[in-house]
Amino acid sequence: MDPTAIIDSYVADVVRHLPRRQRTDVALELRSLLDDELAGRAAEAGRPADSSLAMQLLTTFGAPRDVADRYRPAGFTIIRPSDAPRFTWIALGGVALIWAITLPAIMLGVIPVTGWDYGADTWWGRLTVWWLGPGIGALWWPGVVTTYALIGALVEHRRESRPKAWTPTPPRTIDRDLVSRPGTVVAIAAGVLGATVVIGLPWLASWAPWLPEPAITALTLDPDFLQWRAPWILPLWAADLVLYVIVLITGRWTVPTLRARSLLSLAGAGLLLWWCLAGPVFDSPATDTTARILLAALAALTATDAVLAFRRSKATSRNRSFPAMP
Repeated sequence: MDPTAIIDSYVADVVRHLPRRQRTDVALELRSLLDDELAGRAAEAGRPADSSLAMQLLTTFGAPRDVADRYRPAGFTIIRPSDAPRFTWIALGGVALIWAITLPAIMLGVIPVTGWDYGADTWWGRLTVWWLGPGIGALWWPGVVTTYALIGALVEHRRESRPKAWTPTPPRTIDRDLVSRPGTVVAIAAGVLGATVVIGLPWLASWAPWLPEPAITALTLDPDFLQWRAPWILPLWAADLVLYVIVLITGRWTVPTLRARSLLSLAGAGLLLWWCLAGPVFDSPATDTTARILLAALAALTATDAVLAFRRSKATSRNRSFPAMP
């Protein structure tokens, strides 16, 4: 194996733990240092630099995360700099998840406050109740995550143990076209379940009689939408199901399946935009406004997926037309 590729992979593993503004300078400095050190070891050994010498050098140099920490040394820290992005995603993602669950429940459910005569059932009244309750209350989650991180940092700081032995691993070749079969099965099952719920929405009062009457009324679909625009989603869903079953069987995305995914995503984006622009989706004006906003956002995401799938199919086609030289 080329020792330069091993060093490049190691440098990439180090700099990904650093802020983006530092990565270029650190990569240049670290690569130069490792190249000089490898050349010196090769001269001492009296042989050209090879993968064995490169692996020995990286073993003595240390794990990528530890090397990254050397470029920004710190004393006792609650959150390691390399863990900060993950911590941020967990903290803010938890808040967003709580909001996504509680906001629709209060906006579409029963009147959340009794004894409030003015504005209790208006959108701004419900929004006020939500913000003063679960909205602000969701901020307990970042506090829990911070407390957990603080306890973990204290335990690690007080722990007296030797550093674990680390050995470098060869650079990995990532095949982006391979799919996880268990993940694909879960995605297909989730898609079928979601489609079943949406298809059953017109009969919501029959299969979910325990729901409050305001929720059933708010989720009543417009008759014209149900008759003329909604049925077109069924062949699109069926085509998506066939596509993902093919991908599950083959175990990878190919140029034809990627282009089929691009076409289906483009058709889905067009259908969602048609739903938004051609008339009401729900009978309730408040629900219809919210639904149109969500459908427009979903159409934008679907169109983005169409573009990405098409670009990925072109990249896959080029890679197969020009295979790497042995």
